[in-house]
Amino acid sequence: MFRSLAKKWYKYQQKKQDKSFDSHWYLRFGWIEQPFSSLNQLNDLFEIHSPHRFTFADSFYAEKDNRHFIFFEEVDDQHPVGFLSVLEVFKDGTYSKPTTILKLDYHLSYPCVFKIDDDWYMIPETSANKTIELWKCVQFPLRWEKHSNLIENIEAVDSTPFYHEGLWYLFTSTRRDCKKFGDRLDLFFTEDILNPNWQEHPMNPVCRGSQQFRMAGKPFYYQGQLVRPSQDSLKRYGGNIELKAITQLSPTAYEEKLLEVVLPDWNQADDGCHTINVEDSFVVLDAIRLTPKK
Repeated sequence: MFRSLAKKWYKYQQKKQDKSFDSHWYLRFGWIEQPFSSLNQLNDLFEIHSPHRFTFADSFYAEKDNRHFIFFEEVDDQHPVGFLSVLEVFKDGTYSKPTTILKLDYHLSYPCVFKIDDDWYMIPETSANKTIELWKCVQFPLRWEKHSNLIENIEAVDSTPFYHEGLWYLFTSTRRDCKKFGDRLDLFFTEDILNPNWQEHPMNPVCRGSQQFRMAGKPFYYQGQLVRPSQDSLKRYGGNIELKAITQLSPTAYEEKLLEVVLPDWNQADDGCHTINVEDSFVVLDAIRLTPKK
């Protein structure tokens, strides 16, 4: 009941806000001291804005040959359906011009990149095609070829793989028996993600509620605990991120508990954040910036 009432209040406030402000998603990145133990470490990061204030969001990180790359979703006025791009970042806060890596007829976002042995793979969000797709990088970081459909005939968003104790787990938010993505979290598992024999977790949905369970990046360690970042879209889509400590993960059990909430309080003009990725000492996240209408 409280979440429902709070949602209505925030929606009312947002309608008033929309009349006075324009908004755009942008990226924040930087190097932090290890271990990652305080959200204050997110305050002093570099910013990357689209030159025309369109969408830069859903950011993921990859390091190769001591070079640093951010993969992300891009939307512009020429191609209002989301597509995927990459840019290189440097320790002085500068970055290269974005280069498109994947543009299809259907919406793409959430370019979840990960490495197996010496090869890079990506699971982009392709719910508009009713697939969960696996892509392989054939020339890093620009050329990608489709490897396979991991799962077909499914409406699922922000699918995120995680290797744990000999199994590949796939965290994803489906819209099975619920109103919105994020109302539930589902798990699938297999021994070999490149040639999978998926089994559905017996506890599915392993989490269920109201817009609090959609993945917001890959699991990482925070304050010595394995956490799963998830979106909380109570006040708005991409309102803030919750860090949920994974306390059990096996083919028969799953448990998590809320550890901390990432609020976009590093800048008074920011009104939300919905993806964070931490790899060693590097962090990248997205946020939504409000600017007064002229």
